[in-house]
Amino acid sequence: MPAPSRPLIQFSLQGLLVVTAMVGIALSFYRLAGPQAFVHYSLLLFAVGPWFAYLASECLPIKSRGSRIVLANAIMLVLFVGVLKLAESILRGPTLILVGMGAMLLWTPQYMIFFVWRLGDRA
Repeated sequence: MPAPSRPLIQFSLQGLLVVTAMVGIALSFYRLAGPQAFVHYSLLLFAVGPWFAYLASECLPIKSRGSRIVLANAIMLVLFVGVLKLAESILRGPTLILVGMGAMLLWTPQYMIFFVWRLGDRA
């Protein structure tokens, strides 16, 4: 049985969560006035990086699950590098260790849940 076609714009709870995350980061500039607050909001988004990337990729109008996984991995890479460069420019201390250990400890279980163990759902 072929998979149902994906709508051009998918309105769902996933899309709402992604938009909420983006609005939260944008509001950090406006309400909390300063790059330090933006770094902290970015680190909060970084903590749920694979989950955010999975939700963002599932909202894209792409039929192929493999292509969505590739785009989710690209989102995670951009998130990692962006947060690392942002944290290096604002925070003092060993930010590479902070971001690297955060990715290892926080992203590994999420990545396994959203990308590796879901590969069996293809059937």
